[in-house]
Amino acid sequence: MIKTYRIYIYFSIILLTIIIPACNTTTDSPKPKDTWIYYAAKNGLINNSVSDLKFDSQGNLWVGTEFGLSKFSAGNWTSFNTSDGLIYHQINSLAIDKNDNIWFATPYGVSFFENGNWHSYTITNGLNYNYAFDVAIDADDLPWVGLGKGVSHYDGIDWINYEKDLGNSLVHNIVRSVAIDANGNKWFGTEYGISKFNTNIWTTYLAAKPSADFIVTMFIDSRNRLWVGSLAGASVFEGANIIDYTLSDGLVYDRVDAISEDMNGIMWFGTQYGASSFDGTTWKSYTTANGLPDNWITGITIDSDNNVWFGTKSKGIAKLIRPAN
Repeated sequence: MIKTYRIYIYFSIILLTIIIPACNTTTDSPKPKDTWIYYAAKNGLINNSVSDLKFDSQGNLWVGTEFGLSKFSAGNWTSFNTSDGLIYHQINSLAIDKNDNIWFATPYGVSFFENGNWHSYTITNGLNYNYAFDVAIDADDLPWVGLGKGVSHYDGIDWINYEKDLGNSLVHNIVRSVAIDANGNKWFGTEYGISKFNTNIWTTYLAAKPSADFIVTMFIDSRNRLWVGSLAGASVFEGANIIDYTLSDGLVYDRVDAISEDMNGIMWFGTQYGASSFDGTTWKSYTTANGLPDNWITGITIDSDNNVWFGTKSKGIAKLIRPAN
């Protein structure tokens, strides 16, 4: 009996030494993963080659493509083309005013969609040049259009045109991007530098590297800073300083085609080789290897839930839902 008792105690102690540590060990839960949702022509998008996309104040998504316009509302797609009133099927850029009216920049002029009605503008009725790259809306809800030859501004009655050739101080006549900040400065990104215009005063900004002077896109962030995407990376105007970010800093690729900012102040950059996010310290990149349907990102916008929507060159739209926004 004594021998049996000792054996029982011996095995009980061994069993407890196994069970107790196991009970105190916590198992790490798997980290929540990003969720991706894709939209393409097979789902109702008019075309998979997206050039620009933006949300209106009602939460409707407007998507400009190389072959028409699509609106995504309450899970349904509605499309528009030249037969509906759009001046040309290729949309280079779109801008939405305070009343949810929309301006479209195309290679054959500008279209304005107002309360269900279409209006078109070309060189025949005031536009300085037909090829329109970009459009931005000012504080008076009026458009400034970057053209293949200068800039045109609609004042509500007439078009006012600006060209380098006309003695104005626009640094270059091919204006690929337009941005307007909270101080009323109009920024024009050209194929040879940047011009800032305010109250008839022009200021020119040229970079040290020629490739940085070829401006592809611009964006004003929530701190009223100008971000510039060029052939040489991304740059931000910080007061009197300009800070550059390139591939060596963490950007996925040096040519930047799209810029946006989410509700947390994280900046997003679209390139031909994927997208990058930057929180001021850390860079993170997204490619086809971790969720994107296409690496060439042509547009980025943020919805009311802080989800990130990417327009791509050939595979439609990707919506990124992050686990913690």
